[in-house]
Amino acid sequence: MLLGWGLNQGRQIVSDDPKKIRLPLIIRIILSLSLVLTALLISLSLRNITGNLLLLGMIFSFIGDLFNAGVIPLKNPRIGGMLAFAPAQILYIAAFYTLLETGLSLYAGLILAAFWLAIIISWWFFIRNPEKKSALNLGALIYSLLLGTMLCFAFITALQLAGWWWMILVGAFLFFISDTIIGITDFGGLAMIRPHLWIWLTYIPAQMGILYGAWLGSHL
Repeated sequence: MLLGWGLNQGRQIVSDDPKKIRLPLIIRIILSLSLVLTALLISLSLRNITGNLLLLGMIFSFIGDLFNAGVIPLKNPRIGGMLAFAPAQILYIAAFYTLLETGLSLYAGLILAAFWLAIIISWWFFIRNPEKKSALNLGALIYSLLLGTMLCFAFITALQLAGWWWMILVGAFLFFISDTIIGITDFGGLAMIRPHLWIWLTYIPAQMGILYGAWLGSHL
């Protein structure tokens, strides 16, 4: 409900530049904090390493949100965002790994390799920007590979456990879509109507899918 209200407020902002149409800052902070609270409650409910890793991942995500929103000042907020969200992705990967019943098989390795290949090709054509610093482009590639790895582990976990665990795959996929929008608009320079609203419309359900998928999958 809060996300819907915030999106409506952002949609009504009058601006000639679609990139300036954003959710009100207070709504973004409250939404992000609500996810941290949700992760805390789920961690207390699960009482296992998976829940703890998800909580830590959500805390790093919250820090990344603060960077992206400019609350934590940085010359390039996206750099701070990537530096915070990168460990968040690693923690999510670790959380999904703890759920795997048979560990990583050769088949899973091939799936991961296919994910990486698709991401590298997509990064080259849609995100890499020769006008930006090479370090920034490299950072975007490394983060994209981490994000793709998280999505791959979510897919393997959902495939093995089925049931409500498919929610974490939906969440991971929406996470991938949300950050892809950032990549193709902020880095690749692709024009898009109200990209910031689309980012949040996918980001919040993404985190919810990961968190609630783990909680429901563990209890039902």
